Amino acid sequence: MSVNFLENTYVTLDFADNYFSGRINSDAWFNSDDVKKEQALVSATIKINNFTFIGSKKSSAQKLEFPRNFIPELPLDIQYAVCEEAIALIENSNHAKNKNYGIASVSIGSFSVSYFEKNNSQPLLSALAFNLISKWTVKNFDIN
Repeated sequence: MSVNFLENTYVTLDFADNYFSGRINSDAWFNSDDVKKEQALVSATIKINNFTFIGSKKSSAQKLEFPRNFIPELPLDIQYAVCEEAIALIENSNHAKNKNYGIASVSIGSFSVSYFEKNNSQPLLSALAFNLISKWTVKNFDIN
């Protein structure tokens, strides 16, 4: 697999490995081979790149949404978000699958799990990744 930084991912494999070396509960990352890790980083970037971000691309020739015209480099928040979404994709737990398919909650007897708040169908598996990119996204407001 040919992964090119800022062409098809916001994060290099070295960056992600370094990020996860300082993060608790990163076993799924380190138990994966490099090909799976790169696939996860590219997939996470694709998902994050689909948000509507503040400003415009720094260059019309760039393939990804960052860097932006108002900030000279790629924000760490975006890189961290890619890492968090990548590990969520690798973990691919039943809960992550349910959330990805838009299932709002699951109940078994007296046990229940809710994946979304009302009217909040988060497009990323990782809530942390979503929070990290939110300050860089355009907000929509209803004016009545």
